[in-house]
Amino acid sequence: MHAIENNRKFSPGYLIKYLNFVFNIRSHFHRRLITFLFFVLISTGFWIVRSLGEQYETNVSYPVKYTNFPENKILIGEVPQKLELRIQANGFSILKSRLNLKLIPLRFDINSFALNNLGTDTFIIITETIKDILSEELAQVKILDISPDTLFLRFARIVSRKVAVVPVLSLHEKFFRQQFTQNGDITVVPDSILISGPGNVVGQTSVIYTEALSFTDLSSNVTSDCNLKPEEMLTYSIHKVQVTIPVDRFTEVEESLSVQPVNVPDSLIMIPIPGKVKATYRICLSNYRKVVHNPLAPRINYQEINEGQTHRLTVFLADTPGIVSNLRFNPDEVEFLITRK
Repeated sequence: MHAIENNRKFSPGYLIKYLNFVFNIRSHFHRRLITFLFFVLISTGFWIVRSLGEQYETNVSYPVKYTNFPENKILIGEVPQKLELRIQANGFSILKSRLNLKLIPLRFDINSFALNNLGTDTFIIITETIKDILSEELAQVKILDISPDTLFLRFARIVSRKVAVVPVLSLHEKFFRQQFTQNGDITVVPDSILISGPGNVVGQTSVIYTEALSFTDLSSNVTSDCNLKPEEMLTYSIHKVQVTIPVDRFTEVEESLSVQPVNVPDSLIMIPIPGKVKATYRICLSNYRKVVHNPLAPRINYQEINEGQTHRLTVFLADTPGIVSNLRFNPDEVEFLITRK
């Protein structure tokens, strides 16, 4: 009997009736519950606002921006990007610092501080001596203590140098449309820029690269503005260049070419076997006539015999034209016969 009553008490229908009763806004109980919760919420809000308006002491981490360096100098080496501050402020300011909402960096004006010289370009700042100066940067916040207690600042003289700009392509299978390819050198305007920074960094920098350019299905020349890739501790005279990629349709050429021996002593005659090889290569249609008037000349080198290659020699081009790509010889090695004149 008790089991039957318990099952009825905890049946799904009973639970639904109970929930309807609790959430029925027309019931007297529910109206009193909502009123009670409303006043609890209002009271809690007033308490939070009052608490946040009081003064507290706490530790916060503040970002730092170093400014106003000595003339023709740049800051190098490791320097703290954040300072650990013991501050006194109202709750609102501390909460803002904790949440890091629009936290304005402390401006660390180097020239406004008394620098203790440790060498030609090395200085120290005792942070205890600059608490009041930095406090002026923080509205309604008083700095009680700063960590680290000492900052080591190293400077280097700024030098400038002109360097070339090198374009970078993010090549992939569909960069060019089928049967199209790059036709000649990529041009950059301007082709060089002025860089400035520490002497050792500038001296080791010979070129500046662009950010990688990526296209899909290129079938004609394209010109695009491109950002320069930033380099740590360097500044550029400009930050964008104009890059032009020449594009043209290509064809694959297959032809039979005579092999020419080179570096053969005057007293000897060197005969390649076979005397001709098949050359296969790609060339843009606009450049095809150039190859017709100046055909490729595959060669073998007599001097390679002295390096142990006594039976077969590799076929090569002394100077592969830039207008030719994917060059292959078949066969790529040939035998030879040597006789005296």
